[in-house]
Amino acid sequence: MKKIIVTIVIGLIFYNCKAQSPILNMEVNTKYDAPNNSYYKDINNVLNNFEGTWLYTNGNTSLKIKLVKSLKYFNGKYYEDLLVGGYQYIKDGIEKINTLSDANDPSIGRNAGIRGNNIYKSCKYLPINDCVDGEKNLDLSINDIPKNGHIGDLRLFKRTINGQEALKANIIMNYLRDVNGELPNPTLPWKMANIVLIKQ
Repeated sequence: MKKIIVTIVIGLIFYNCKAQSPILNMEVNTKYDAPNNSYYKDINNVLNNFEGTWLYTNGNTSLKIKLVKSLKYFNGKYYEDLLVGGYQYIKDGIEKINTLSDANDPSIGRNAGIRGNNIYKSCKYLPINDCVDGEKNLDLSINDIPKNGHIGDLRLFKRTINGQEALKANIIMNYLRDVNGELPNPTLPWKMANIVLIKQ
């Protein structure tokens, strides 16, 4: 009887080891090849450098973004570390959109106003004016919630400016629906280039 119990315990341990999901480094592995139930992990904590509240101002126009790291978010196929958050855009002193509360609940994952985890090391796509090949930077998605159809690319580069932590960013808005005639304008400008957001 003792041998049977020992055999069962060893079998369960072996099964649990084999059943664990593989961990993939998001800087090396492509998430499109991620097996079901694998873990697409920020092993080197690159996303941590972009967490926080960041503010761009130009007169009485401002853009505030808030980003938090969501660990092991399940997207329906695999688990992934993800930056989630929201933003507030004020133009000429009037608030146009505010999704900052999305950062209060990281479990909303890819439903947040800002979300993503694409780490790049090149200046090939949407680079800022002082981009250096090899530096780690992020490409996130930014939703224009009231316009329901606009989604943008938010490219972030970490900087220190006048001794303060900062992000330099490019934002390009797109419209993902078929429309006859002129495209509706997003709440954010179609393009914001080389803006500087200071950590708050």
